[in-house]
Amino acid sequence: MERFLDYFVPNKYCLDLNINKHEKKIGGRVVVNGEALNGVVKFHAVDLEIADVSINGKSTKFEVDGEKLVIFEVPLGDVEIVIDYKGYLNENMEGAYLSTYEYNGKIETIVATQFESHYAREAFPCIDEPAAKAVFELTITVPDADDLILTNVPMGEPTPRMSTYLLAWVIGKFHGKTVTNKHGVKITTYCSLAQDIDTVDFANEIAARSLEFYDDNFGESYPLEKLEQVALPDFEAGAMENWGLVTYRESMLLVSKNATLGTKKSVALTVAHELSHQWFGDLVTMKWWDDLWLNESFATVMEYYAVDAICPEYKIFEGFFTGDCCAALLRDAYTGVQSVHQEVHDPAEIATLFDAAIVYAKGARLMLMLIRLMGWENFCKGIVDYFDKYKYQNTVGDDLWISLKPYAKFDPKKLMHAFIDKPGYPVVTNLKSDFEKFSQRRFLLDGLMEDSDWPLPEITEDMSGHYVLNLSEVEFNERLANFDKLGLEEKLRLLIDRDLITKSGLQSAASLVPLALEFRHESAPAVWNKISSIIANLKIYFDDESDGEKLLKKYVFNLIDEKLSEVGLITKKDDDEDTIRLRANLLGLDYFAEDKVRLKELAKKYDDDYEKMDKEVRDDILSAKVYLEPEVVGTYLEKYKSVVDPDVKFDYLASACLTRNEKQLEKLLALLGNVKIVKPQDQLYLFIYLYRNSKARKKTFLWLMRNWDFVKKTGGDKTLSDYPMFVARLARTKDELKDFVKFFGPMRRDPALARAIEIGENEIRARVKLIEKGRAEVLEALQKVA
Repeated sequence: MERFLDYFVPNKYCLDLNINKHEKKIGGRVVVNGEALNGVVKFHAVDLEIADVSINGKSTKFEVDGEKLVIFEVPLGDVEIVIDYKGYLNENMEGAYLSTYEYNGKIETIVATQFESHYAREAFPCIDEPAAKAVFELTITVPDADDLILTNVPMGEPTPRMSTYLLAWVIGKFHGKTVTNKHGVKITTYCSLAQDIDTVDFANEIAARSLEFYDDNFGESYPLEKLEQVALPDFEAGAMENWGLVTYRESMLLVSKNATLGTKKSVALTVAHELSHQWFGDLVTMKWWDDLWLNESFATVMEYYAVDAICPEYKIFEGFFTGDCCAALLRDAYTGVQSVHQEVHDPAEIATLFDAAIVYAKGARLMLMLIRLMGWENFCKGIVDYFDKYKYQNTVGDDLWISLKPYAKFDPKKLMHAFIDKPGYPVVTNLKSDFEKFSQRRFLLDGLMEDSDWPLPEITEDMSGHYVLNLSEVEFNERLANFDKLGLEEKLRLLIDRDLITKSGLQSAASLVPLALEFRHESAPAVWNKISSIIANLKIYFDDESDGEKLLKKYVFNLIDEKLSEVGLITKKDDDEDTIRLRANLLGLDYFAEDKVRLKELAKKYDDDYEKMDKEVRDDILSAKVYLEPEVVGTYLEKYKSVVDPDVKFDYLASACLTRNEKQLEKLLALLGNVKIVKPQDQLYLFIYLYRNSKARKKTFLWLMRNWDFVKKTGGDKTLSDYPMFVARLARTKDELKDFVKFFGPMRRDPALARAIEIGENEIRARVKLIEKGRAEVLEALQKVA
């Protein structure tokens, strides 16, 4: 791929911009100082109209060729290039875009930016490559004098040397609160006027303490005087780490008095993730997108270390083990999956790198493995050296391994290259007591497992290593008999690995039926989280309302009845975090079991005023109500339209989409594509909610086939591949496989979709085969325990 940095090395940009949200226009003058390495210089410029270009004060020849500006007759050496241009603000949440919210009956318009990965070029001409670091000075003129203008640093001041994708501005009407942390950094969190200003308090507290944690451990203090965080009404991703001006989806930043424990944990992790990027990604940046993991894998593992230090009561690593680790193991078990370090050959491929299960989750687990092998203190010593040497520069992975090596008793480079540079992981079989000797093969769910050779310094039965243990029945039963004596991570490893192994055919899925019953008296919420996953995997074997499904529902009721009676349906004053999480898991299983007695009891707790419902079981109350009274869907949709609290808003929508009533489902299906009610940023979630409802699945996929052009127009690059990915995650019949191949098959040549389509087809084929092979065995196992 051509690199424009080979022609010109920017040193400083001075941007004097006029941004008019009413006319949807952006433009002005860009003054770039840098070194010309070639007589022809190229700038990235997408959908921009170039009016004039001058070099060192003299007009020069130029042309716009597709998505680039080509400037001719450039003298070699230090030059000043001035570009006058204009462009337009879009509404697809990339580049410089428009966002709206309603306040006091009036529509307020915001201008925001999203430049990662390669969208700065849509807002101004630039060398839009991560290695092209430069200083930026920004001046913005807007028509509304009362609009707040936020930028990375105070307007007119120079930024640190940074990549174009980290530049940002937000313009509009907001209110916020400011705190100052122990190290003197001023932190301000903003939200729209429609949101309660107190909803920023939690994010301010987490941000203040996260910066302190990173300052203390990274040996390099946060380099800016201020940090601003903004909750945007329209945002494609979860959040974006723009240096000094971090932007978020509202649901990822705001915490109201009605927020659940789960929401608080999610916001804490998101804030800690983005703020770790102020070092991993902003201060030190990967040279090219193939090393995106240097940003995201680190930020993901660091968010857990930070939140664990700040809020130990959250037991946050339990969520990492049952969430991120499981997602990584599942995704990484298919042929065609990308490696953590993945080459990029086409700009369209850049968006596909942001695979949450691989670059984020798998990479984070590999970093956890490394950290545990080194020890936290030794790891931080290496990180201190890394930041000291490479601050304000760009790096590749080997730069990091070299920095860590003096503090490790092994070669980090050799270990990490083996896992990062190739996809997959091993299934390990014990050949001698306690894995003193073992064999390994690449673990796959859709192909033959071949012998492999990953360097494994040690085999442990906690959650550190990215591998699966294939225990013999004797070994497995020994551990099961002593389950109470195992540590929590050992318990989770036992269940997670067995669940995966049954998917591969190395063990029968029927073995999960008696296995889950062994845990009916278990109290650890993380274990029940995994039991819930096992039940979800058993659901795939039976059609709706079949005798097999009815038997499974009865089985689940017997599994949870005693423990759910013990914890109760409603939150008590003395409930600790474990009890709240345990109840949530059990109520989810109880809903599947169609326990009408408890569903009726929960439905009685419904109140038209959502603030009067128990917030920790609000979604369970809403689900029970819609199960018993389908016509309440209309009420939920009105609530969805009027409520501004993002946490509550989505409880109403998600619960409505559980209905099995065809008349009510038609109301929900009509919202697909209706961006006046369900914003473009939320259309994917609506699609997923409806597609996972078996009663709506066929019609939901039909809508997708008929409206793909709408999806491409309104969704960002990173969202597009989520559609085949989520369809593949849920599809399980031959007809659904046929529809998937028929619709997505012709799109295989699109670099932005190719990998998701290939893995998706492999995933569905493997699942169909698994169901055909295991259905009778699972049914027989359920009959034995009935």
